[in-house]
Amino acid sequence: MTLPRILSAALLVCLSALGLLYWASPDRQAPAPSDPVPIGGPFSLVSHEGKTVTDQDFRGRYMLIYFGYTFCPDVCPTELAKMTRALEQLEKEGVSLKAVQPLFITVDPERDDVDQMARYVSLFHPSLMGLTGSPEQIKTATDAYRVYAQKSGDVSGDAYLVDHASMILLMDPDGQFVDFFSSRETPDDMVAVMRPLLKAAK
Repeated sequence: MTLPRILSAALLVCLSALGLLYWASPDRQAPAPSDPVPIGGPFSLVSHEGKTVTDQDFRGRYMLIYFGYTFCPDVCPTELAKMTRALEQLEKEGVSLKAVQPLFITVDPERDDVDQMARYVSLFHPSLMGLTGSPEQIKTATDAYRVYAQKSGDVSGDAYLVDHASMILLMDPDGQFVDFFSSRETPDDMVAVMRPLLKAAK
């Protein structure tokens, strides 16, 4: 990891520790700076194939995680397309993707059921797994990964939007935070970080 990315990753950890990734959500208490909060943790969700999966199912592989929702008008498809292009570039270079599992975890479980997730993830890289679950299960996952998500607009019907933190998280084979990719990073930036990790993976 280059120095700028080390500093960026350190900043993300600091922001998480301060609770700023929660965008000052009123129902969460920001921990003190002296009590850093890790990024990542256990979850139990349902895949777009209808199978129950947990974080333990991905041990031994890197997890490339994006939290979003299928009704997102622009940011989510843009970031998932970026993830797809990075994975395709790695494949073109002959880098095996066996050691990485891309995941799309919904922050809108009320609308993103299994069937909806299956239709949506089919638009992106074939290895992308969509994960949904009950609102409680999704909250457990978003809390663990320090991802803010909140409905906005007219929430009385099904036409609402969901404000959420947008970043692609990279977790190591033990489920520990490695790096993140914001909207500023390109597929080439992702490839530069992931290439040596995947080449070194057994």
